[in-house]
Amino acid sequence: MVVGSRRRNVCRVEVVAVLGGSVVLAGSWIVVVVNHDVPGWEQAIFERVNNLPDALWPVVWGPMQLGSLAGSLVVVVVTFVVTRQRRLTLTALGGSQVAWWSAKAVKALVARGRPSALLVDVKRREQATGVGYVSGHAAVAFALATVVAPSIPRAWRPGAFGLASVVAFARLYSSAHLPLDAVGGAGLGVLSGTVFRWAFGLGGEGLPVRVR
Repeated sequence: MVVGSRRRNVCRVEVVAVLGGSVVLAGSWIVVVVNHDVPGWEQAIFERVNNLPDALWPVVWGPMQLGSLAGSLVVVVVTFVVTRQRRLTLTALGGSQVAWWSAKAVKALVARGRPSALLVDVKRREQATGVGYVSGHAAVAFALATVVAPSIPRAWRPGAFGLASVVAFARLYSSAHLPLDAVGGAGLGVLSGTVFRWAFGLGGEGLPVRVR
């Protein structure tokens, strides 16, 4: 008797994720490079978020740490503790690390200033230094969401991307980034997360979590 091997097919949604992430990253990059100043529409979005009440800061500060380098490692550890899936854990580790360090490389290439260097009357809730585009926090958060979401129960998947969106929102609110910084970071994260799922053989439906 010949036993057929199971093939892990690449889902169309994952192809869309790679193409979409690439387009978002490239598109936001082009807009940033072409416009030497902050576009009016981007400034308006930033000011609307940045001027929200200070009472939100304690609420968003915690979730925002999930996009940091240390926070991403915590997510990786929790992923292994909850799922016991080594391959999924390594994918989360690789995807988030590449997203973080790729964001550093893009920052060096683009060299766009932080909001406080480009705009006036910025409410600085975090003393971020260096350059802005792209947001490393947003890249890491969306990389982790892209890696983990297909491998958790379907009902929880929107929550993973919702949490990543909170991280991106918090980076604007904190005054660390402009909207295009966060959008570019999200695109980079989706691209990194999906590529790492493919690299570790988690294409298709991935490895579902055993829920007892």
